[in-house]
Amino acid sequence: MLLDYHMHLEKGEFTKEWWEEFYCRELENGIREVGVSEHAHRFVEARYIYEHLPYTEKWCDSSLEKYIGFMEELKSIYNVKIGIEMDYFPEKEDEIRSFLERYNVFDYVLGSVHWLRCGFGFDIDPNDPRWSNDLEEIFLDYFDRIKRAINSGIFDIIAHLDLIKLWGVPLPENIDEIYEDISKVIADSGIVLEINTSGLRRPVKEIYPSLKFLKIISRYDVPITFGSDAHLPEDAGRSIRDTYTLIKDLGFRRLTVFNKRRPEFIDL
Repeated sequence: MLLDYHMHLEKGEFTKEWWEEFYCRELENGIREVGVSEHAHRFVEARYIYEHLPYTEKWCDSSLEKYIGFMEELKSIYNVKIGIEMDYFPEKEDEIRSFLERYNVFDYVLGSVHWLRCGFGFDIDPNDPRWSNDLEEIFLDYFDRIKRAINSGIFDIIAHLDLIKLWGVPLPENIDEIYEDISKVIADSGIVLEINTSGLRRPVKEIYPSLKFLKIISRYDVPITFGSDAHLPEDAGRSIRDTYTLIKDLGFRRLTVFNKRRPEFIDL
């Protein structure tokens, strides 16, 4: 079964017409189960989690209550799941947990890392002068946060695992050791791994995780899900069919579907 649990409606309104532009493209791409996973930074109810990042204030333009109400309306008509993409901040674990406990309506929670030390939003600008710093240090900071996010137990799915590579920067010499370490952490935690196709649309031109990373992870029999990370209708479900075939060929066996944060594993 083809599914897409990672899409964002943030470039439009919460309307059935805007949603259907995404949904129709998903169906064209063979996707039969979809999920919307808006960024938590959009919602005024989550602003206290992001208040240490003034840059994100301009993204805070929506009501979580409105999002939930809209998604529940969609669920009465379509095969769609309610998700959310939540940034991980080591110093904000308690706040994130309390937020998710308060709004106990999601079918799944995507965990992701977009911010490094000193408020470095690494995926915002490839010309950010901080990219001229020690690349190995940047990668180590990123993957340390990924490990902590996985081990926190807060999230159901770890999203775009090696997003840090998106600008096509050179990888550290010890990248194989990093990949092996992260693979073991994923396997031990039981978290679900997202196969995210949006990297094919970024300068790096490869999926997250990369083929090299996936070959290492495949030895650990981790459960997976898929996401196109679409922010526009034309990207909904994009490249998932071909990636599904690749994942099966690599030996992954368990696809995960969610309902009220309860996973169900089905054969790929």
